[in-house]
Amino acid sequence: MTTTTTKPDLSDEAIKNGSGKTWAEWVEILDAWGAAEKPHKEIAWYVADLGVDGWWAQGVTVGYERIKGLREHGQRRDGQFEGSASKTFAVPVERLCAAWTDESERDRWLEPGTLTMRTAQAGRSARFDLADGGILALWFTDKGPEKSSVALQLDKLPSKAAADAFREMWKARLADLATHLKG
Repeated sequence: MTTTTTKPDLSDEAIKNGSGKTWAEWVEILDAWGAAEKPHKEIAWYVADLGVDGWWAQGVTVGYERIKGLREHGQRRDGQFEGSASKTFAVPVERLCAAWTDESERDRWLEPGTLTMRTAQAGRSARFDLADGGILALWFTDKGPEKSSVALQLDKLPSKAAADAFREMWKARLADLATHLKG
């Protein structure tokens, strides 16, 4: 784990609007409870038990862990990192999903053999084995009749540098997909 203190992703104003308390208030409450010594899931449950909605409870928990130097951006409490990337496209979600799940179409914008599909839920999610190891998870979001997005995540990366390299590489592949979808 890291020992440096980092800033949370959410501003003080945003966390107060979403959870009812500022970062200083959350740090005081969670420190008094001994949260720095507890696992992530237990902290999130505690925050939720205080009346905070699930998404915001996660935001408070991750922010607290970053403030206390227990994790870096993109890092889990077990020391592993997550790589992520996302992009919105001007196509229906069914079209975006097909660009990933139809192997012959995917091979037109992504190097063939890069991904092997494990599972897919039409218009919702897909999971792929990566040729160089790991499982790539995708989530699709319908944003209207002609707009959708995809979010990608790869877990168990060894370092922040590996997570950053994943993000940059997949941002480029998502740009390739955007060009393909326009064609």
